[in-house]
Amino acid sequence: MKHSFSHFFIPQEKNNHRASLLKSHFLLLLIGFYLLNQSVIKFISLVKPGILGYSSEITAQKVLEKTNSERQKNGLPALQYNSVLSESATKKAQDMFANNYWAHTSPIGASPWDFFKSVGYKYSVAGENLARDFYDTDSLIKAWMDSPTHRENIVNSKYQEIGIGVVNGILGGVKTTLVVQHFGTPLNAVATKDTKETKPVVTSSLAQATPIPQSIPETKVLSETKSKYISPLMLNKIIGLIMFVLIIGVLFVDGYLTLKNNVHRFTGSTVGHIGFLLVILLFMLVSQQGAIF
Repeated sequence: MKHSFSHFFIPQEKNNHRASLLKSHFLLLLIGFYLLNQSVIKFISLVKPGILGYSSEITAQKVLEKTNSERQKNGLPALQYNSVLSESATKKAQDMFANNYWAHTSPIGASPWDFFKSVGYKYSVAGENLARDFYDTDSLIKAWMDSPTHRENIVNSKYQEIGIGVVNGILGGVKTTLVVQHFGTPLNAVATKDTKETKPVVTSSLAQATPIPQSIPETKVLSETKSKYISPLMLNKIIGLIMFVLIIGVLFVDGYLTLKNNVHRFTGSTVGHIGFLLVILLFMLVSQQGAIF
């Protein structure tokens, strides 16, 4: 058995001194397997919604702390936690789960400002950040800060208050966590030159800001039941990493033995191997953690 598989990994006479795993048809087979794995995961998410999922350690308290930390780095005052804005943010996340969409505007045309209005928050300026499929708060905040439009919301000097919704559910057949930030400044706040040219005002009553509580109420997080779910993103990354390390290892052994034995051959292409590794790296980068909107 040992000898029957050795030709896949070790250059020898019966494989023309090129590890079979490095030959073009095997490389194409590996890429096909990787793509098939992604298709199977998508199929499972459609047939059995909720079996696959992301476990998240994110809490509204952590998002608030990290957001205010980024503001302080930029010389801005901390945002006040507002429970009514958090209700608005939570309603937006719940609506995305209920209607199975991922966007600022719902399929029936409900905008972020409609959610502000639904909880009775009158504002002079307002904004929204969305995120999904993140495991931890640090990577979530980094993704927002790396995006110019999301960063603009976090470090916007016009905003005074923030509400945060962290909600679990099934979106597109996958169990996940949605994080929604709603930023605002009450309409009765002292107007400045910066706050005069803003979004239209909603017509319902003003919700006053509340002090930051010691502990922000949370929706039950996936981390409590994370053993019940398999992350499709993690599966893709693990399989991609195994393939990447395998090819690197076989290339190293192949090159070492070829030089050691002074073997001259006319098969194989280093360019092809590099191309294969680049394809796997591209797949892994495309399937990076989380998405923002």
